[in-house]
Amino acid sequence: MQLTAAGAILHRGASQVFRDLELVRQEVMAEGKHLAGDVIIGATPSLIAMAGAPLVNRCQEQLPRVRPRLLEGYSAYLQNWVLTGAVDIALVNGLQPNSPRLVSECLAVERLFAIGPPGAFADQAAGLSLRTLLQDPLLLPSAQNPIRDLIGTAAAGLGLAVSTALEIDSVSLLKDIARQGSALAVLPFGAVKHEIETGFLAACPIIDPEIRIDLNLIYLADRPPTRVAVQVVEILTETLRQIMSGEPPHGFVEVRDRSTSSRKAATRLKAELLKR
Repeated sequence: MQLTAAGAILHRGASQVFRDLELVRQEVMAEGKHLAGDVIIGATPSLIAMAGAPLVNRCQEQLPRVRPRLLEGYSAYLQNWVLTGAVDIALVNGLQPNSPRLVSECLAVERLFAIGPPGAFADQAAGLSLRTLLQDPLLLPSAQNPIRDLIGTAAAGLGLAVSTALEIDSVSLLKDIARQGSALAVLPFGAVKHEIETGFLAACPIIDPEIRIDLNLIYLADRPPTRVAVQVVEILTETLRQIMSGEPPHGFVEVRDRSTSSRKAATRLKAELLKR
């Protein structure tokens, strides 16, 4: 059997209705003594590599009746997953929503790193200048990835252009080719945390100028995070603060108070609505 086009439309709509009903049920349950329920969270590969395991472990300790589900994807895909209801909330790198239905809150700010084989940055203990980095072609994601825009904007500020050796929308493949030493990649530190610890790759912060990327929480304006989701995000920010307070490198330069960022997001949304 195969769904007709009309059946596929009905299936999408019905799935969203059932998901909304489940969220309402969880909100009602959350009014009790103990929070309980599921929350589906989309996150980038770098965030999951850096904070995924600590987040799940802390949730099990602090919210034993809550079941967080983490789905990994690139920022542009995560935005679409929020819009279609595939995830309840998403954590994206540097991406500002392109839909008025979405709200964005900045939770943290990270530095970008040059990534290469072991020993690649032996003479750059303080960091690798962008001008030096751009002397050779780079391994970069495609144009839909915010990292590409950040590198291009910073390069334009120096009157330079970005030359691309390869465009790759796979973090694992970017790391594999960077390890071969044919070209350097640019990624958040979390994406290579394990490889740095095991000596398979080397990372060096980009300086002059330092390139930073926001970690944003996005969700639907008409379906804000449930109490369960809010508590999971709070545990995430606690986890990021602990990572930031540890020994560098970790990439984080700031972890923000969500109450402040949510007020700013609400103000921006109100302003946008008044313009229409």
